[in-house]
Amino acid sequence: MPEPLRILLLGAGNRGADVYGRYALKHPDQVQFVAVAEPDANRRMSFAKAHSIPAAFQFTDFSDALDVGKIADAVINATQDDLHHDSTIAVLQAGYDVLLEKPIASTLSETLHIIREAQALDRTLMVCHVLRYTSFFQKVKEIFDSGKLGQIINISHNENVSYFHMAHSYVRGNWRNSSESAPMIVAKCCHDFDLLYWFLNEKCAQLSSFGDLHHFKRENAPEGAPNRCTDGCPAADSCPFYAPRIYLENYPIKAAVSRTQNPLPRMIGKLAIQHPKLADALASVVQPIRALTHYSDWPRNTITLNPTSDQAVLHALRSGPYGRCVYRCDNTVVDHQVVNLCFESGITATLTMHGHSHEEGRTLRVDGSQATLLGKFSYSQAWLEIHPHTPGKTTHYTFPTVVDNTSGHGGGDDGIMRAFIATMHGAQPPLTTALDALESHLMAFAAEASRLGNQTVDMGAFRKGQMITFD
Repeated sequence: MPEPLRILLLGAGNRGADVYGRYALKHPDQVQFVAVAEPDANRRMSFAKAHSIPAAFQFTDFSDALDVGKIADAVINATQDDLHHDSTIAVLQAGYDVLLEKPIASTLSETLHIIREAQALDRTLMVCHVLRYTSFFQKVKEIFDSGKLGQIINISHNENVSYFHMAHSYVRGNWRNSSESAPMIVAKCCHDFDLLYWFLNEKCAQLSSFGDLHHFKRENAPEGAPNRCTDGCPAADSCPFYAPRIYLENYPIKAAVSRTQNPLPRMIGKLAIQHPKLADALASVVQPIRALTHYSDWPRNTITLNPTSDQAVLHALRSGPYGRCVYRCDNTVVDHQVVNLCFESGITATLTMHGHSHEEGRTLRVDGSQATLLGKFSYSQAWLEIHPHTPGKTTHYTFPTVVDNTSGHGGGDDGIMRAFIATMHGAQPPLTTALDALESHLMAFAAEASRLGNQTVDMGAFRKGQMITFD
């Protein structure tokens, strides 16, 4: 049994602390966080306390952590998008292998610089394309490779961002403004481009893209809406984005649980919505009900360090960015975008991303010469169906979901941690390399160039223009 992998964490926010940190606490025999660099003092101290990190290994900035020499086996970089480039280049040059949150960087030039530097220094650089590590998408890949669909003709892939996730991350939150983060098609959909590349094992030849910011604008604000939801909004009952309903009442989470395939959680979700007082009364004696009525995970835990306290959440809504009216923010990213793609063999695909879904999740349709594959991968449901074109039965698969207590992203968060640890111990090569990740980012940045320039992008010319010579 190898010694636990020793990690320096850059960025103790939701992904760093609540996802990768949580994995370490559950599996101390596999991985241990021995140092942290986080500018927010409260988050830094909270993470350090949870992982017993001494004061000497608690840093406000990644450069401070590097000044003391190499103190860990590897780095997990979970900083904000605009910090990825400088911090990743620095830790690679300091001798660290890196697990890097997606997107690789906010611009294509920075993305290429990071990958070239990792190659030049012979460092391992894994990018958190966690969906490759889910049982759902691994089954999709298996079906593609099996030939059951025949010759692949067309793929329709939808990234259905829920209305409240859109409001949380891309209107009120850290990814709202393209001057401070990567474009939404890069930040959100590099996952999806990665899946298309992985399924087909071929590069995109041409693409075009359309989309804009359609709804979250000042002119669409309800009459009399104040700057904050907590300032007495007259549209509170009818506005889907009313912050207290999202963060205090946890309505979107209860709604998602009420749609699950599992009968017991579905019943609890409906009870919490339809009879909240009864659910609160039963919560004291029925733990599964309490888990929902006292829910304090994402997105609630991203707006305050004390998500179990309603008062702390309310204070965050009154004083922080997440209580703002969605029609009065400084957001600039799109709220819907479609990308049309043609791959090298002539297979066509569409990727649709939008932020107005009733539930969070991806839907998939693949039409082949022998069969059609349908799929849904959401917070509360995950299933695939193969419909043959000849007489025969439909094949149906179901998969565990977040509601079924799997890890985030349908098990992908835990999966990539296991893979990174195994890679660092030399037990297996990574399922996705930095060059694989580059393909998804190339498509995403090209899609944004197409959208802004209102033109079809020839990917060969696009690569040549960026002087991309990787094999």
